Amino acid sequence: MKGILKKVAQATMQMDFNVDKKGDWDWGAGVALYGLRKVYETTGSQEIYQFIKTFIDGNMAQSQKISYNINTTAPLLSVLLLYRETGEPHYLDFAEKFASWLMKEAPRLSNGALEHTVINDKFAGEMWVDTVFMAGVFLTELGQLVNNAAYIEEGLRQARLHIEYLQTGDNGLLYHGYSLLGNDHLSGCLWARGNSWVTISIPEIFTTLKGYEQEKEWFFGRIQRQVEALAAVQNDTGLWPTILTDASSYEETSATAGFVYGIWKSMQMGYLDRKYLRCAEKGYKAVLQHITEEGTVTSVSAGTGIQHSIQEYKAIPRDSIMPWGQGIALLMLCQEMHEHVKS
Repeated sequence: MKGILKKVAQATMQMDFNVDKKGDWDWGAGVALYGLRKVYETTGSQEIYQFIKTFIDGNMAQSQKISYNINTTAPLLSVLLLYRETGEPHYLDFAEKFASWLMKEAPRLSNGALEHTVINDKFAGEMWVDTVFMAGVFLTELGQLVNNAAYIEEGLRQARLHIEYLQTGDNGLLYHGYSLLGNDHLSGCLWARGNSWVTISIPEIFTTLKGYEQEKEWFFGRIQRQVEALAAVQNDTGLWPTILTDASSYEETSATAGFVYGIWKSMQMGYLDRKYLRCAEKGYKAVLQHITEEGTVTSVSAGTGIQHSIQEYKAIPRDSIMPWGQGIALLMLCQEMHEHVKS
């Protein structure tokens, strides 16, 4: 395991995932675990596998405490890893209970999109870009695992609905959210980490998905538009600002790592022009400058719900270690190893 990858993985395993104080089983843990899952799949580290298994098993043993909402689907990506590795049916049963909730019970907008829900809160009539990762990646992976086309098609439908409603017509970037009630994009923010969920998710969904060629063409067409716009707003430092169209907003590391990962992965799959390689390499080098000797990823914005104004996004703190910052950086670092091997 490369030194920097090992340091970030170790720092991730040593941190407190419960930064939002809503319980261990939430989206932050899910993203951190997904990053660790990628490290395990890339390196075969049994230490990391055992960490993931201990976390999942401990929380599943207290499953009555787990809230069913969009954000708490994220740790299920690691549940699917454990089912693949062990074949133990209780992992699959647990994942399918969540999937059943998403398919049949989760609140939806009248257009069929999943309403964004978090622990203790529902956002009536609102679509959030985060859902593309939180639900879309999980449903499509589960569908492939159990050969259930309904899961795959719902995951693709949710990703498509969210992109259709949130991607701007003029520059290809995505708004953080949309209100069906107000027929508007709420604060109107082109938020960086929100955009990175899409850059990450589409290549993730299609990495192993067979068929669905028309859908693949549509989604990667949207990624092409998004990345073209991203390249135009990348700062000279290599980082992206937290509000993509506002260079005066602070630079944010987790979004940058997500963009680098998704650009590299989409290029590796042959669905994104290689002319964006320099853009990704600049971002990669910039992220490395924000990783400490101890493996902590710095300049990562705290949990960010849809804010009332652009100014409020600028005020979100970025002074603590965040599980999503660690997890997305691990995705990037693992992909860099693939890029290095390829080159």
